[in-house]
Amino acid sequence: MASPMHDTGKVGIPDHILNKQGILTEEEFQLMKKHAELGYEMLNHSTRPILKTAATLAYEHHEKWNGKGYPQGLKGQDIHIHGRITALADVFDALGSNRCYKEAWEDERIFSLIKEQKSEHFDPTLVDIFFDHLDDFLEIRDRFKDVE
Repeated sequence: MASPMHDTGKVGIPDHILNKQGILTEEEFQLMKKHAELGYEMLNHSTRPILKTAATLAYEHHEKWNGKGYPQGLKGQDIHIHGRITALADVFDALGSNRCYKEAWEDERIFSLIKEQKSEHFDPTLVDIFFDHLDDFLEIRDRFKDVE
């Protein structure tokens, strides 16, 4: 229930950056990265458990298993399980969806990247779970696919 709020902080990012067609400049990318902290700051003040969870998701969904993510540079199990799950789900969804700056990737290309990023970007146990239950994830994705 909290996962759709992981990008809440993007409301604080200028539209010209969010909707840019093409690669962001380094300055634009640094501004875009602020969405994780902005989302956390917006959601963390609530006493409601679902919003506390959403705050964690917002803050940690760009952390990487190898410690090279942002905004905190957390590594491995120092990343909350909610953040680790959302990191994988977010990449799976984003790569498989058309965006103003890119076309959707084919499934096999997405699967290849996820396998390649096991123990780098993604929790290796979660990658195994993802592929063990791939049919379920594909069914959920297809049921909730964005309508263009």
